[in-house]
Parts: sequence; C-alpha cells; structure tokens
Amino acid sequence: MPLTPDERRNERLKLLANWFNTLGTAIVTAGTFVPLAQFVYGVLPPSTPAGLIYGSGVVCIVTGLLIHLLGQWILGGLR
Repeated sequence: MPLTPDERRNERLKLLANWFNTLGTAIVTAGTFVPLAQFVYGVLPPSTPAGLIYGSGVVCIVTGLLIHLLGQWILGGLR
C-alpha cells in the first residue's frame, strides 16, 4: 500500500527530527564525557584551564538541548 504525500512528508520530518535528536545526544555525551574524564583521569595537559574544560561542557549541554528542541519543533509540522 503506497503512502500518501502527507504520510511521506511526515515520515521525512520524523527522520529529520530523529537525526537532530541523535546529534544533540552525541553533543551532550561528548560535553559531559570530556570534563568527567579530565576530573577522574586527568586526560588533558595540566596547563589546560579548568574554566575552559567545564565551560565547554556547559556549552555542549546547552547546544545539545537546543538541537533536541529543534527536533521537537520539526515534529510540530506533522500533518
């Protein structure tokens, strides 16, 4: 049974929203992993400023959340 044009459009929007959600999740994961690894294992050079490490983590979390919200906004266009 073939899909109607609206059903095809909805499926494409769902795939796009899923892609944004996955990208947001990856950014949040990286943004929390690096500061945590630095805190536990000291993986970065000792001269790396702590503000840069933890600040980049906060930026990644906020960015990931915004990208996730973009995916939700895209889902609002479903018919």
